[in-house]
Amino acid sequence: AGTVTNILNGTITSVLGATITAGTLSSAGTVTNILNGTITSVLGATITAGTITSVLGATITAGTLSSAGTVTNILNGTITSVLGATITAGTLSSAGTITNILEGTITSVLGATITAGTITSVLGATITAGTLSSAGTVTNILNGTITSVLGATITAGTLSSAGTVTNILNGTITSVLGATITAGTLSSAGTVTNILNGTITSVLGATITAGTLSSAGTVTNILNGTITSVLGATITAGTLSSAGTVTNILNGTITSVLGATITAGTLSSAGTVTNILNGTITSVLGATITAGTLSSVTSISQRSFIEQTTTGIATANTYTPLPAVTTSVLGTYSFFINNTGANPVNTRVEISADGANYFVDTTGDNPLAAGSIDVIVPARFLKYTRLSYQSANSGSASTINVSFNAQGT
Repeated sequence: AGTVTNILNGTITSVLGATITAGTLSSAGTVTNILNGTITSVLGATITAGTITSVLGATITAGTLSSAGTVTNILNGTITSVLGATITAGTLSSAGTITNILEGTITSVLGATITAGTITSVLGATITAGTLSSAGTVTNILNGTITSVLGATITAGTLSSAGTVTNILNGTITSVLGATITAGTLSSAGTVTNILNGTITSVLGATITAGTLSSAGTVTNILNGTITSVLGATITAGTLSSAGTVTNILNGTITSVLGATITAGTLSSAGTVTNILNGTITSVLGATITAGTLSSVTSISQRSFIEQTTTGIATANTYTPLPAVTTSVLGTYSFFINNTGANPVNTRVEISADGANYFVDTTGDNPLAAGSIDVIVPARFLKYTRLSYQSANSGSASTINVSFNAQGT
């Protein structure tokens, strides 16, 4: 037939090259092109081309959609390529590259790379690999590597290895290996291997085994180690085993100083001082200066006192000397003679420069009667001085006691 205007009911077995402009096909084999109209049910059909303007309440169980506007629900199947589409809800069981995700929930992402965009909230997710170029709040990161963190706040957790951390607030750093902390505050630290520059405000109960402190406030205890330079510090207690130059020592006790040079200051109490160059000694109590030069002595409040006493000395017919006294380092000195015997005696003081040849300097109140006392003060000064004695009457021996008293210079 050429043109059939209207077919009501019946069956058309085969239609080739026909155009149906209106009406209803209850069952059709292959339909090449459908313009307008309504398809109530399509079962087992393949649409190879064309445009479906609106599909309402339809179920597509298989086939290929080359281009689709809004698809409400896709169950199973594979979407090869989605361009410029917006997925408002549902589940993607497997996806290749997703350019932009707005809102919604990603239950699980495995082996994906997110190159850009913003994930507003990630709850209970595990990211096993990939790169986050920018993240807001990340609750827990297990393993993996964070290449760069800018402006982030890590409130808890563990960083196994970190490059540069700008600011750490609170929390505990269990172990830091090979890190450089350029600024900030460590409220509590275990072992710090090396501190370069910076300021340590307070160190309590810490042990610094090595390194350099360029500036320190109060250091309670230093055990071993070497302090190269201490400027403006006050050491209130402890022991310095070896010190270079100490500018000022206030109070305290220096137990032993070996080979040190004290250029200025005050020593309130000192044991043995080997050499003093220049300076002023305000007070020396009970000291012995064995050698050296005192350029100026203002006053000596208490000179040293020397006393030598010999008792029960028996006299003879000739002068007999007592052992000589070295008087070169003495100031005022004299001999006290007490005649305790029954006969008178004669006494005299003899001086010498070489200890071998003596000169009679002063004679006593001769003869000194039995039971009498005499004091002889030498008139001249030489290095050695001695007292000589004899019986005033030949054959009439007596006994004397002699005391030598002197003041040091």
